[in-house]
This record gives sequence, structure tokens and C-alpha cells, in this order.
Amino acid sequence: MNGRLTTLVGALTAMVAAATLAVSVPTHAQASGSPIRLAQLSAERTFDIAAQPLTTALTQFGQQSGLQVTVHGTLPRDMSAPAVLGTMTSEEALTRLLAGSGLTYVVTDETTVAIERPGQQNDDGAMVLGPITVEGRAESAYGPVEGYLATRSATATKTDTPIIDTPASIQVVPREVIKDQGATRLADVVRNVSSVQVGGTGGNRSDIFLIRGFAANRISRDGFLSAPSFGDAGQLGLANVERVEVLKGPPSVLYGPADPGGLVNIVTKKPGAEPHYIITGRAGSFDFYESDIDFNQPLTEDGKLLARLNASYENAGSFRDYFVNSERIQVAPSLRWVPTSRTTVDFDLEYYRQDQQFDYGVVAVDGKALALPRERFLGERGDRAESDELRLQTSVDHEFNDDWSLRALARFSDTNATPTQSFPLGLEADGRTLNRRFFAFNQDYQNYALQANLTGKFETGPLEHQLLFGADSNFTRFKSEARSADLDPIDIFNPVYGATPGPLSAPGTQDRRIDFYGIYLQDLISFGDYWKLLLGGRFDTAKTRFDRNDVNVTDKWDQAFSPRAGLVYQPIDDLSIYASYTTSFLPPLSGASFDGEEFEPEEGEQFEIGVKRDWFDGRLSTTLAAYQLTRSNVSTADPQNPTFSIQVGEQRSRGVEFDVAGELAPGWNIIGSLAYLDAEVTKDNTLPVGNQLVNAPKWSGSLWATYAFQGSPLRGLEIGSGVFVVGDRKADFANQVDVDGYARVDLFARYEINDNISFALNIENLFDEDYVEGVVFGPNFIEPGAPRSVFGTVQIKF
Repeated sequence: MNGRLTTLVGALTAMVAAATLAVSVPTHAQASGSPIRLAQLSAERTFDIAAQPLTTALTQFGQQSGLQVTVHGTLPRDMSAPAVLGTMTSEEALTRLLAGSGLTYVVTDETTVAIERPGQQNDDGAMVLGPITVEGRAESAYGPVEGYLATRSATATKTDTPIIDTPASIQVVPREVIKDQGATRLADVVRNVSSVQVGGTGGNRSDIFLIRGFAANRISRDGFLSAPSFGDAGQLGLANVERVEVLKGPPSVLYGPADPGGLVNIVTKKPGAEPHYIITGRAGSFDFYESDIDFNQPLTEDGKLLARLNASYENAGSFRDYFVNSERIQVAPSLRWVPTSRTTVDFDLEYYRQDQQFDYGVVAVDGKALALPRERFLGERGDRAESDELRLQTSVDHEFNDDWSLRALARFSDTNATPTQSFPLGLEADGRTLNRRFFAFNQDYQNYALQANLTGKFETGPLEHQLLFGADSNFTRFKSEARSADLDPIDIFNPVYGATPGPLSAPGTQDRRIDFYGIYLQDLISFGDYWKLLLGGRFDTAKTRFDRNDVNVTDKWDQAFSPRAGLVYQPIDDLSIYASYTTSFLPPLSGASFDGEEFEPEEGEQFEIGVKRDWFDGRLSTTLAAYQLTRSNVSTADPQNPTFSIQVGEQRSRGVEFDVAGELAPGWNIIGSLAYLDAEVTKDNTLPVGNQLVNAPKWSGSLWATYAFQGSPLRGLEIGSGVFVVGDRKADFANQVDVDGYARVDLFARYEINDNISFALNIENLFDEDYVEGVVFGPNFIEPGAPRSVFGTVQIKF
């Protein structure tokens, strides 16, 4: 790891030095509302305006240019503007914003320009979008969200597209929700989304989720999935997270081999044009301490080079017995270079390290998941989940013109994990003696990924096209060495700790190589006044090689075509009705039938219909969806050869979901969900047909609401509360162990003394509910939820 640390220290040193120099350099930033002479339209200024609706783009232009912008009448809701980034004249920036809109502008006085159609005269009915009064929400799919409601996303289409125009169920949890809820783990974030369940942590090691009843083990960051078959070695930090998006249903058409339930995509923070320095400290129950920084600073006077540094340090105990404190460190510097108004280059580095107590939770007893106290620890103090990872990523966005653009990305990650664990083997016949075995691993894996997306807008007769053509590749190299040893059993009702592992076995080795190559094509076609048709397809080639103890187990090529189709009907701007069909495939790492035939990839197929509706002039949005998702080619026992498997198994989930997010009234924000899920075994040679899938409750939901007082004397005070509900579940595919449902209630309050200092209080599990948070491997791996916890937060901005 010395090489990784050297790289990290070097990057941080350079960034801190540059930022220190830049602090003393004045910029062109001008106070909002300051008048300038219109002759200065020809002077260069720095603009940072994302692609978004034209109305909000003009609002940002007014703020950044210092001009007052008026619009005669109103602008159509769906009229959009391209991104305007970099240093240019105000005249050039405004011309680019209006390109293709059929609009022009006229000078009305020394500080005002009026937007109008050719031949149209400005009058007293003009709507002012000046730099003082800001209306609307400025948003892009790759940037921050104002409040609780996101209106655009690129996760489902790899293009910056309004969510209401997308024939898929996609939910976004913005940074504001993460902040208000005091989230410290990704699991805290995704519980706000319907049909997403926390699967567990794999021994307090990493994040595991289920979407629509199926595992979603690979997390995406800025459109790049984590290493195939292995996921992430650690629990992902949130210091540099801007928003978390959940795409439900098979994602293979754009992401290649993937689990059928969907994916979680993290959009990270990027440098911006306005400097800020934010320091956050948090402390709470069970010796929890965390500190974060978020520093953003332009490095050059012309705004062409920007820097941002996000970092976090956490030291925490646990409600679990006999625990050793855990430590997590995250450092994420980033640079943005804007050489021209049409080109943006991002460089991102992230280093993450964790040293946590390895903990599989408790075991089920007599068919009950929480027969033991939630504090009961069944491992040993020497069990640790240690890992570190270095990620490097770069992206280049270039606009050839107003219609065609290219986005190219590259990523490298290098991970080392050395977990040691007391693995639970099962209870003896007395129902209290848990047999265990000690394991020690040394795992290294590297992941290399490339991606290029060409997008274009054009017309063919009455049809308007938004075309995406892309190609990507992903290469993973994984090496693991495992040793094991005898370990004394433990009495689960009266544990005595301090068992020492016996002599370690000879190392068992694994060497895995997984390579994916894919090309894809997608076209979003608008026709008539109300219709949009999404068509897409992807062709993948996957090579998998698996050696165990230097003996080859698998060496094969798989190919697959993944189609996608969706139709959207929009009778009015604020309503869309959609239907879609999507597929997925996932090659197995290893496996062969009795006759030696290697297993084929698992396949997913989904049919979905839904309704999306915006309310209150776009301040609130709801999504209602119904679906059927089938997972096939699942391995099951061969009835003729019991020691082998055959691929005739099938699992199916059907459900209805409802999600809501936004602002009900000034200061009153909500985010909520409700889901009905019927996930069951439909074909199997061992399990009874109709058995419920593991950790898949029939009913689940959440509701979180906050209110910020708008006037004196309580201005600056914000309060909120939420409830997270999960119904009864099963802990095993045989359905012999029940997991009771629960409802967890949380409270929140924040007081802003001024624009620079705020204090917050979060209470989690207010009524001290005894509940199971996740089950992932079966009844020997039940992970209890935390008891009532209280956290205080102080944030300073300057």
C-alpha cells in the first residue's frame, strides 16, 4: 500500500498548495444584483450553468452576469438550454443558452436584456428573472439538487434526461435528505426508496442491498459499477456523495452484466465556481465521533481550474458486546479543468480505509431470528474487517456543437482486504453450543474500466431523436489467499470470550479474471405532441477464468444481447404514463453440470408500467409503478446426480410501488415510499415452489418530513421526523426462520444561528425498537438493528 499512500499524499500536497495560493487571488465574482453597463456584454466572465430548463438557466445567467433578464409572457416547461461552462463574454453565453429555441434578446436599458420571439415587443407583462429574485430549480443529472426533489437523472439513460420523460422507475435521494437524516452509511440513505432492503453488511464489512427481492451487490459510482462478482470491500463513505440514485429493474442494456433487481448509483461532488469551506463535527451514542470537511476553491482567476476536497474521519464503538472501536477514513480530492466553453475535464481521486470489528451478528434459535439479545457478540476480539482502496477516475465532456457531444471516462481501483473472522458453522443439538472456525484472508483486486458515450439530437421528418451510442470495457483481477484453523465453540446464552485459533492450515488460493466488453445503442424518439419511445440494445462479450489452488476451474466466453423498450405518453407537461421491457444477464463465476457442461449466465426479464406526476408547479413529484421481474437459469440440485447442480431454477417478484418527494408548502419537505412485494421461488428441485425469498417483506415503506420555520421569531429552526417500516421476512429459502417486522421512528432538529453556524440533533429508533436490520447469508447471520441512539452535529461554513 506504500505506492497508494505516496500517490494520495502527493495529490493532496499539490492540491493544498494550489488552493492556498488561490485564496489570495481575486476572482470575477460579483455581488448579486450589482449593476453593470450593458457594454460589458463583450467582457469575459466565468459561467457555470448546467444543462437544464431554459427558465432556470436564464435565472442563473442573470445571477452570474449581473444583468436583469426579463421574459415576455412565459416559456414552455419543456424548453431546455445546453450547459454553459467556462470563461466567455456574457453575449456569447446568452447566445448559447438561446441556441435552437427560436428566441432572441434585445437590450432595454443599461442593466436589462429582454428575451422574446422575433418581432415580439416587450411590454408591462414581462416576467422578471433578475439576479435578485430567483425562481425555479437549477439542476443537472450530474450535480446537486435543491431541496428534496430531483427532476433529472442520467442513471437510467446515460444522458441528462428529465425523470418524468424516462420509462423506468428511478428514485433520487439528494444530499439535503442525507444531511437532515444524519446518514453515515449508504444503508441509511437507500431505506428512503421503495422496494429496497438492507441485506446486511457481510460481517460489518461492506454494504449489501436487495432491490425488488434480488441482491444488488455491485454499487455504481458516477456510472461505473464496482468490481464484478466481488462488489466493494468496505462500507462506502458519504463525505463526497452529492446524491444517491436507485434504478429498479434489469440494468444490463447500459451497464453490462448485472443483478436483475436494479442498481444503486452514487453521484459524487464536483468542484464548482463559488468558493466555500465547510467543517462538520458529529458525536453520539456508543462513542461515535465523526468529522468532515468540504472545501471548494477556484484555483485560477479565469475560473478554468477548480478544486474541491472532501474528507472524513470516523471513530466509533458499538452497542454490541466485547467490541473494539472501528475506524474509517475517506479522502477525496477532485479537480475540474474547463479549457473551453465546450469542454470540461474532471479528475477524481478517492482513498478509503476501514478497520472495523468483524461481526456476523447473532444466530437464529428455534426458528426465531432474535431469540438472543441484540447486544450478543459471538465472535472474538481479534476478528477484524480491514480494507483499503484507492480509486482514480477521469472524465472528459466535449460538445462538438449544440446537438452532439462526447463523454469519455476511465477508472482504476486498487483494493486490499485482510479480514479475519470467527465463522459460525451452526448450533449443536443442544441448541446453545455454536460451532465456529477461524478464517484469515488476504485479498487483492484491481479493476480497470473504460467508457465512451456519444450523444446527439436530430430530426427525421416528424420524429425528434436523442441518440446514444456507447462502448465500454471492464477488467478485474482478483487474487485471494485463505487460511483456516480450529476454534473452540461458544455458548450463545453464556459466552466466554478469549478462544485462540489452532494452527493455521496451508493457504488455499484463488485467482480470478473477469473481462467484459460491450457496445450499446439507445434512441429516445419524440413524436406527436404527447409520445416518447425509448429503444435500446446492447451486445456483451464476457470472459471468465477461475483458478483454485493453481488448478483451472472455469475458462469460458459468454455472449449476450440485452434489449430494452419503453413508451411514454404525456397528455400534459406534468403527467407521464409509461410501459417498459428490460432484460439482464450475469455470467456465473464457476459451475458445471454432471456431464461437464459449464453453466450459462443467469437471466433477468422485467415488464413494468407506471405513472409519474408532478404537483404544485413541479415542487412535488410522485411515481406509481407495477412490475413483474423473473430471474431464470438459477442453479438448483440435480435430482439424478445429487452432488451436482442444473440450471432449471427460477425466481419471480411481482409488486407495486409508490414514491413521493418534494415540497408540500414553503419549508415543508417530504420523501416517502410504500411497496408491496411478492417475491417467491417458482421453479426448484429442492425448495418448495411458492417459498418466499430471503429478506423480501411483503410490505415496506417510509415517510420522512421536515419543516423549516419561515418567519420570526423561529426563523432558522427546522424540525422533522420519520418512520421506516419493514414487514415480516424469512431468513432462509426453506422458510423455517421468521424475521418479525418493525417500525423505526426517528426525530430531527436543526437551528441555524446565522448563515455560517448551525447545530443539529438526530434521534434514531426513538422507541427503542428491537429489530433485525438485515439477513444475507441465512439464519446463522442475523444482523440486529441499533437501539435508541442520539447524535449531535455542529457545522461551520466560511
